[in-house]
Amino acid sequence: MAKPTPNYLLKTLIWPVVVLVIAAAVLYLKPWQQKPIETVSVAAAGVAKATPNIAKITATIDSKNPNIDQARKETQAKAGIIVDKLKVIGVDEKDIKTNNVSAGGSYEVMIYSPVQNTNQFTESFEITLHDFNKADQVLQTLTQNGATNLYGPNLTIDESNLESAKSQARQNAVENAKKKAQELAGATGRKIGKVVKIAEQGDYAYPRPLMAVGGTDLKEKAATIQPGQNEVTITLQVDFSLN
Repeated sequence: MAKPTPNYLLKTLIWPVVVLVIAAAVLYLKPWQQKPIETVSVAAAGVAKATPNIAKITATIDSKNPNIDQARKETQAKAGIIVDKLKVIGVDEKDIKTNNVSAGGSYEVMIYSPVQNTNQFTESFEITLHDFNKADQVLQTLTQNGATNLYGPNLTIDESNLESAKSQARQNAVENAKKKAQELAGATGRKIGKVVKIAEQGDYAYPRPLMAVGGTDLKEKAATIQPGQNEVTITLQVDFSLN
């Protein structure tokens, strides 16, 4: 009969010890008796101020001509003049964007049905202003060079400033959530522990457009643009553990 090797004896002794250690740990920790973490869940909003720093103005240029291609050339010529003059007063080319181009018949309303009397070519574009002091010059350039159907200024916040405001609003929301959770826990003689879950629910607030009807109305309003401040709101759902 072969004599057991030292390795065999070692393995034979180790495994029972390992099993005993695992069994002792299970008995000590008693995972089947572990209670779920008790939490308090609160919803809280955080608010931050943000100043609009962008104004958008939309304008339309159109031309009428029996020859639709001639109407297109006339409209594009008007647009070219306006774009060149906007650049002269300091509007960057990247801030002048074509929104829409359309062409079709222009109709005269008759007693029984509309009758086409010529052709019309229309181009609308959007001008973005980063300097509100240029608003009057921009409007003057548009109205003096054939632009119609002016709309705006639509005040907005650029992405960088908006993200900064959101970040501040989130921090304020977390602080408000902590205060609310402490009040709720304290009312039951408990204390809050660490955050175990957090979710953002959004609810951002953006500036409302300053509406205008026609070039004259828009010019009056744009001349007194007061960006003021807008509130950016972030709502969070936060769960805290209870001690």
